[in-house]
Amino acid sequence: MAACLLTVLLPAVLLAESEVVPRLTFAQLVDSIRADSDVTQTIKSYGGKEVEIRGFIIPAGPPDLSFFMLNRVSALGNYCCEVPVGQDETVYVFAATGVTLLYDPLRVYQVRGTFEAGMRSDPATGPSLFRLRQARVEEAVGAPIFKVGEPPPVAAAKP
Repeated sequence: MAACLLTVLLPAVLLAESEVVPRLTFAQLVDSIRADSDVTQTIKSYGGKEVEIRGFIIPAGPPDLSFFMLNRVSALGNYCCEVPVGQDETVYVFAATGVTLLYDPLRVYQVRGTFEAGMRSDPATGPSLFRLRQARVEEAVGAPIFKVGEPPPVAAAKP
């Protein structure tokens, strides 16, 4: 009986594990750029595969947001002493047909789509290092915006 149950459940468990979508971060994208502005093989290995990236939406064209940029910082400006971002911290997103989106510049979104890496210039959207095609978008509720580290030491109370 146990062997029969194992035979039935094992393929389902293996299938569930194979459906895990890797999550890339903007830190990984920045680290993947070499001095000659080429993308490393590690990041290129995700090419053609579905990945997830979290960030802020920056509208870049059509009002239906069928194309937009995903960025590490909000379109409303950089947060508290953030350095300006460049091509290495911008992902061009081409949404899947029929995606409806309520855009909020202060919300973090998770975007899943087919990943492309490497410099490419498009007459309509310009040059890009990273792209997501056939993307699906949803709000990333509870996603951390800033890197969380050790809290600052508490000052000793004066007597």
